[in-house]
Amino acid sequence: MYLYDGLSLQNGRNSNMDSLLLAEREIAGKNVLLAVVCDGVGSMRDGAFAASLAVKCMSEWFRELSDVERVGLRMRDEALKVNGRIIERAKENSLETAATFTAMFFAENRYYLAHIGDTRAYSFERGGAAQLTVDDVSDGGKLTACIGRFANPVFYCAEGDADGKIFLICSDGLYKRMELASAFAGVDIKRRKDVKKIIRQLAGRAIERGERDNISLALIIPKKREGQG
Repeated sequence: MYLYDGLSLQNGRNSNMDSLLLAEREIAGKNVLLAVVCDGVGSMRDGAFAASLAVKCMSEWFRELSDVERVGLRMRDEALKVNGRIIERAKENSLETAATFTAMFFAENRYYLAHIGDTRAYSFERGGAAQLTVDDVSDGGKLTACIGRFANPVFYCAEGDADGKIFLICSDGLYKRMELASAFAGVDIKRRKDVKKIIRQLAGRAIERGERDNISLALIIPKKREGQG
């Protein structure tokens, strides 16, 4: 039901503080998919820990789901629990943690979004492109909201129609130096190898333009596969 792939690339940094999750399974007879991109905040010593633990917790939540009733709200609630777990672990181990968080759940031609920070989610279709998330960034470019740092963060949540669209979730390492609005204009994606090719091209384009930050992205197309990649 889905064409998808992802990439998390250590670029010009000493380490990759991003974490990426792409998981698909059947729940109550429905084929569903969860995609998460988290970017550890570089100014925090243990930002990578926050991103990694968030993805691990969301993966466990996804594996344990038994139905998709009110799944958007439940994903938001789980993200709040994840925030608490990171803070608890940070206190126990004297860690300095913070990370961005963008998660999308796909089921029955719908998407559900939970987001905080400056990772982004986009949708693309013939009529153009739309940024689905809101950047939590001050006028001076400073991150104003994240997970793993403060209690009770406010997540941006949304849901919508997924049919006929292409979805991209990415860290700021991908979008800072390039305009993504026309990235999929005229693109024909039929197999997973097409998705892999586009992902590599997007990351390569950002690097060619001088990007040195880590680059993570997930590309999802809710449609039936028309062959094997």
